[in-house]
This record gives sequence, structure tokens and C-alpha cells, in this order.
Amino acid sequence: MWLCHPRCGTLLHIEDGRIVKVTGDPNHPVTRGVICERGRLMPDHVHHPQRLNYPLKRKGQKGGGQWQRLTWEQALDEVAEKLSGLKDRYGAETLAFTHGTKRTYHWDCRRFFNLFGSPNTCGVNNVCMCPSYATEYATYGGMIMPGHIGASCIVLWGANPVNSDPVGLYAELVRAKKQGAQLIVVEPRRTKEAEMADLWLQIRPGTDVALMLGWIRLIIEEDLYDKDFVNNWTVGFEELKTAAADYVPEKVAKITGIPEELIAKAARMYATAKPAIIPWGYGLDKQGVNATQCARARAILRSITGNLEVPGGESLSMAGDIGKIIDWEALEMNAAIPASQRVKQLGADLYPFFGFPGWEKNQAANKKLPAGYLAAPEAWHSNLAHAREVVNAMITGKPYPVKAAISLASNPLLSFPNTMQVFEGLKSLELYVVMEYYLTPSAALADYVFPASSTVEQPELWLTRDFCMPCPQGIEPLYERRNSYDFYRGLGIRLGQEAHWPWETVEQVYDYCLAPIGLTFKAFCDQYGIFGEREFRLYEKYGFGTPSGKVELKSSIFEELNLPPLPVYREPVLTPVGSPDLAKEYPFVLITGSRFMPMYHSEQRQIEKARKKHPDPVVTIHPSTAEKLSLAAGDWAVISTPSGKIRQKVRISDSIREDMVDLQHGWWFPESEEKLPELFRVFESNANILCPDDHEVCSQETGSWPHSALLCRIEKETERT
Repeated sequence: MWLCHPRCGTLLHIEDGRIVKVTGDPNHPVTRGVICERGRLMPDHVHHPQRLNYPLKRKGQKGGGQWQRLTWEQALDEVAEKLSGLKDRYGAETLAFTHGTKRTYHWDCRRFFNLFGSPNTCGVNNVCMCPSYATEYATYGGMIMPGHIGASCIVLWGANPVNSDPVGLYAELVRAKKQGAQLIVVEPRRTKEAEMADLWLQIRPGTDVALMLGWIRLIIEEDLYDKDFVNNWTVGFEELKTAAADYVPEKVAKITGIPEELIAKAARMYATAKPAIIPWGYGLDKQGVNATQCARARAILRSITGNLEVPGGESLSMAGDIGKIIDWEALEMNAAIPASQRVKQLGADLYPFFGFPGWEKNQAANKKLPAGYLAAPEAWHSNLAHAREVVNAMITGKPYPVKAAISLASNPLLSFPNTMQVFEGLKSLELYVVMEYYLTPSAALADYVFPASSTVEQPELWLTRDFCMPCPQGIEPLYERRNSYDFYRGLGIRLGQEAHWPWETVEQVYDYCLAPIGLTFKAFCDQYGIFGEREFRLYEKYGFGTPSGKVELKSSIFEELNLPPLPVYREPVLTPVGSPDLAKEYPFVLITGSRFMPMYHSEQRQIEKARKKHPDPVVTIHPSTAEKLSLAAGDWAVISTPSGKIRQKVRISDSIREDMVDLQHGWWFPESEEKLPELFRVFESNANILCPDDHEVCSQETGSWPHSALLCRIEKETERT
């Protein structure tokens, strides 16, 4: 069961056909009976009166709030017919897609789009994990994600797991601390983890690459790097040494706002602890210009300190029989889309590393390795059209028209920046199809809406590099809800793809995936999954999944794509340093995207228990800022940037710097009017209205746009308009 990313083991308590309670499964070997407060909302989610239960077709004007109920077969027939007609008129590339956050089966979307012939799937991938994913593949051939922590030192960099991963990473963090592990936290806010830390580095938002380069310089200068590993298993060390040479503690302190002695102490603590880890953190991926180079520098720190593929360190290979299971990349059917269509991918000319050009290079390096050693790079993670370019094509028809789009468990009006531009794009579509749990602001603009099954109404495989766990279906889908595989297979068959969808159900897909280890999905459920037996330092046999077969401190893939092959720090455009004149009008540093339980992005706003805890959107400011601006806790404030303005309620806390504003994201109001112009008040408190997506503020490598390190103004709301 999952209302976010982890597939936590749960027990459903059912009375008279309804789930009345959810508890943790004490026998689950991964989550061991623990669930968070978000997970306990599953009954409220499954049985919520506002859930979508039947296919709907728009009546009247787009966004007019009028709907006609259809059968699944009729709705799929009509959508397929319209898609076929649009493809004939404009080409397959006229269809785009927006991703959600993995409550559905994303590989089925990619399979459908590859077979249809469109390269234009996009989503929030550019700002959430995927820049790190693609970059780590280019650096050492796979992505590292935390599991059981056996390290002596943990560097929590841009992560707040007590709110984002309480059952997984936070629980491991607490256990590791009790067992004596040292903790370094790099974070602009005084989070719960910062209060637990041995060292807290309160960094100026957006300057993390400078700090990483400072660590790299000190580690090399003081001979704290792993000489054997660097000499035998890396390329580009001398060039790296030159690239980091200027980042002395004095310079790094000036850029980051962290005292020199703390910078040096933290670098030495990390470098001398054996082993040490730096788990992935969302905060680094949403920085705009520096997002990709953050991922590069973090991967380099892990590498030069000798922490790759060692017990207790950072693992990227697949353990034991896990590598035999047919994975999602194999199911995507990426070979089906021809080169003539790949070159039409919107945004790949601007951000080639995050489109087909970069993904193909990562894939080619991976294919040289023995099967089952390092997972292949999934296209839905790291090969995307750019959302800004897709939306522009919807509006302008250039470089070609995008006339149709599918959003599946995705709410682009709340997840993409430059919200008003996204709104215009969605309104302009000839065909907009949404599959969702609720009628969201984006779904309210759709032509067809399909009801999505909850995660307890569908089966899943939880496949990681260390284990594979079955997630059996808990209850039969209620009403006419279906899973995403049924949706895409239904469309695919109607559009001539029948030969490529041989499995009638997703359980049969899992039978196919598990066949190499001699199991069916049913038998797999009975045995409660498998854990692979891990071997370490397998690179000594097989090398790394890069063009050179070594860790590329200087990336050949980046260099071939005319991108900086070594980490480089760029001052973010919209900061007091980057835009000093603008800072006179917008004097505060804005961050958005901070997690707060039990909400998850723009979800859970309908659920009464969640809204009782968070009835209103909240902006956090420092007490001295509040005093200076005559703001009191509970006041409504107007927050503005050059991109727009919104309103949120004031919370006062000394947990953030005096020059900062911390804004909750994902806010809309399901209790409000659905039809335009209100559209669930999506334009009232939506943080993404404040976030730009112009090319100059995005990462040149992956197109990551900034949700942090922006300039803003905050003032008391004097009159509600």
C-alpha cells in the first residue's frame, strides 16, 4: 500500500465490505509493522465521497463543470478514435503526457507512447530525483538509493525524511544514531534532523555545489581521498583537482554563509569515517541552474572517498537473484520508437542530456555490462521532453502542434512552474484526457476523465536493487475504477498495438517478470518476496556502467554533449547575489517544496483528517521578519515574486534564517467551485505561480527549474480581492 513512494506493508481491516482501519504488517520484512500518519489515511482515501468512480466526458465549455457518464469501452473507443485522427493530421508527436509520482505503473505509459510514436512524455522528473538518477548513471552507471544504513557517518544533504520518508530513511537514521553513527546535516532550516546532528551546516539556499567543491578540494589537499580507488577506478582526477582548487574555505564560506571552520570540520568528518554515505535529497534537485552539478559533485564525493560498493557504503549494483527479474526498462519497449521520432522530442535540443541523446549514451554504456549487474536506465526516469517546451507547443503550435495530452495521476496546474502558462496550454488542447482519483483542477479542464484505482485495489511489485516484494491487491476495485495498465492496454489495442500487449492483466505481466527466477506472482505473494545476497566490489570484475568502464570524475558523456564535464558552481539568477537590484524590491530568499505530513504534494486536500491538521496553506518567516513587517501568526500574507503573487497564512519560527521565506506547495481547495473561473481556487495559494521556468534559470544539463533560491516579497494582506 502506498500514498507516496514506499510500498509499506499493511493489513486492511474490513467490515461489511469497507476498509475501516489500516495497520502495519508486523511480518513485513522491510517496513516491519510501521506505517506513518499518511498511510493511516488509506480508508479515507479509498472510500472518499469525492472519488472518481466512473468515466466522464465533458459537456459544454471546457472547465464548465458539466459531465456525462460513459462506459469504459465507449470512453476508450472515443479517445482512441480522436487520437488516431490527430495522429493522421499532425503526426504521433502531437500527443504529450504528464507523469505523476508513481502511484501508477509508469512503464506502461512509456510502452504505449513508444508504440504510438510520440517522444513527448514529460513531468516533474526534472526537479525530483531524476536529474540525480541520470547524472549518476553518467558518472558510475547507476543510481544510489538508501536502504539499511550501516555507515559510520551520514550526510543528510537537502533531505527532511521525518516528513518525506518517516518509515524508511528517518527510521534508519534514528537507529544508526543510536548505534553511534555521526550525522552531518546540510539544510537551511533547523529541521528535526538538524537538531539531531553532530554538525548542522545552515547553508544559503542554492549554493550547495560550492560547498561540495570546497569539500572535494580539502579532501584532495589533505590526502583524505582513497588513493587506491582513485588511481585504479576513476578517470579525470587531475582535472577535478584543478576544477576544485579555487574553493578554499574562505571563498566557500562567503558563498554559502557557513563558517570556515565548520566547512573544514564537516569535510574531514565525512572523509575520515569509514564507511560514509550521502543519501539522495530532494532539496538538491529543485535548485534550477545548479541541480545537475549538485548530483555530479555528490557522486564524486562518494567516489573519491572510497565509499562505493563497500559494506555499509553506497551500493548501486543489484544483489543476487534480483538482477534476474525482468525490470521496468525492459517493459518500456524503448526500441519501438524510431530515430525519426526521437529527434522530435521537445526540449532535447536545449537539454540533450535529459532527452534521447543523453539517455542513449547511458543505455549504451549499460548494455556493455553483464545482464543483472547494474540496472538499465529507465526512460521514464531520465529521458523526457521538457514541460515548458511542451506547453509552448500547445499554445503556439511551434515547432509543431501539440494538440492532445494525457495526464495520469498528475496535476500539472499544481506540479509545474509558470502556472498561468500551463493553464493556457491545457485550455488550448483539442483532446485532454485525465486518469485520476479525484477531480483535480487539471482534471476539471479535461475532455475525458477516467477513474483510477487506489493502490490497495491493484497489485504491484516493489523492485529495488536489494529486494523485490510483492504488493498483492487488497480489495477488488470499487465501482468502475481501473489500474493504469488496463487504461493503456485498452487504448493500445484500439490503436493497433494488440500484439505488444499480450497479457490480459497486470498480474500476468508480473508472472512474465518473475519467470526467470521460477515464480508466479501468486507464489511470490505466498513467500513474501526475496532478498538478494549482496556481493561487494563487483566493479573489480565488471567495471562501472560508463563509456570508460570507470567512475568518470570528468564525464565523457557530458563532454560529448557540450556540457561541463566537471562540477561547476553557478550563482542562481534570482538571488541577492545574482540579482542585487531586483533584491531591493524582493528582499527575501524564497524556498518552496518543504514536506509536511500527512500531505503529499497536492494530494490529501480532500481528506478531513488531513485538513484538520492543515486547514490552510502556511508560509513560515523568522520572528524578526514578522516584527519588522508587522505580521502576526495567523495573518494572511501576500507573497510575490516577479512571476506572480499568492496568499498564505503566516507561521512564525526561528527555525529558518531571517532572510528566508519558506512556502508550502501544492495548495488548492477541493471544497470550492469546480468550474471556471474559480477552478477550485487553484490560483490563490499555489506556490508554483511564483516559480519561473525561463531557460536562463534552468539547469543547462537537465532543464531543472527552480523551486528554491528565488527572490520574494512578503507583506500583510490588507484587502482581499
